[in-house]
Formats: sequence, C-alpha cells, structure tokens
Amino acid sequence: MHHTISRIFCAFLALATFAPVTARAATGDIGCIEAKLGPAAMQRIGTGVVAAADKGTNPAGALDADREALLAARQGCRVANDWSPDAVQAAISYTQSRATKLGAESALKSEGLDTAKLVTSYAALPIQDRKSLIAKASPGALNAVAVAAPVLRTRRHILLYFAALAGIEFYPGDFAAS
Repeated sequence: MHHTISRIFCAFLALATFAPVTARAATGDIGCIEAKLGPAAMQRIGTGVVAAADKGTNPAGALDADREALLAARQGCRVANDWSPDAVQAAISYTQSRATKLGAESALKSEGLDTAKLVTSYAALPIQDRKSLIAKASPGALNAVAVAAPVLRTRRHILLYFAALAGIEFYPGDFAAS
C-alpha cells in the first residue's frame, strides 16, 4: 500500500522536475494548477488513483487522460507566477493530494463512511503522525487507519484519504518556503 502511494507521488514529482530554477519565494496561488485543470479532471485523476491503489497497479496511469492538461496547467502556473522547481513540486504534490482526496472521498462515501468523522480522526493525530502520511506512514498513523475500518480495501481508502489530507495540510508550507 505504501508503495502505491509512493508511486503516485513519484509520478507527480516527475512532472514537477522540468521547471527552470529561480531563487525567490513562491508567489501566486498553490491551487493554480487545480483551477486550470477544473473539477472534472481533478475527479477523474482522483478516481483513477483510487482504482490503481485497489488494483495494485501504477497510479501514474491515473494521469493518462489528463496528462497534457496537467503539463499545460503546470507550465502556465509556473510561468505566470515565476515558480521555482521547489514551488512547482509543492504545487503538483498539493494538486495530487486534492485530486486523491476527491477520489478517496467518493470511495469512502460509497462504502457508507462519514468523511467528516474521518477528518476529525485525522486531525486528532499528533502532527508527526500526520506529516508521516506524506512519505511513509508512522505506526501511529497506521493504527488510526486500522481502528477506523476492519476491511482492508476500506483501510486502503482511508490511508489514501489521510495521505491526501496531509498533503493538503503540509504542502502549502513547502510552497510558501520555496
């Protein structure tokens, strides 16, 4: 499961690496890429990420239908706001987190779970456990997921949801610092 989440982030990070280097703090809106993609593309990407996680396949395939639009949005936001490679990486990761949240939220709701309660469970985690969800979930974060659902598939969706919430929480700080 961790490998799937890592592959998702790697796919988005690969898209972020083609930006030229600048030396100033990021300006503009971290949500620029999402705004350019639009809600339909974001939902498609998020649903694709969840489907890939469920199948154990490469989540980069979730981008296939929207790859050109994502590249164009990234480039448009980078140029318009003069983003550094670090700012582009943070914005791409943030966008991926927002899309994954949409997909995981849909899956969890279809399984009858209350996402508001899950947000409360996520927020109750210590900050180090929440941050760990971005790279490799800590034992505390994994325990919170296990407590939330007895079924493996649902746990996977909760882990994706929690990882998305962590990205939404922490990538703006990375963006502002870049």
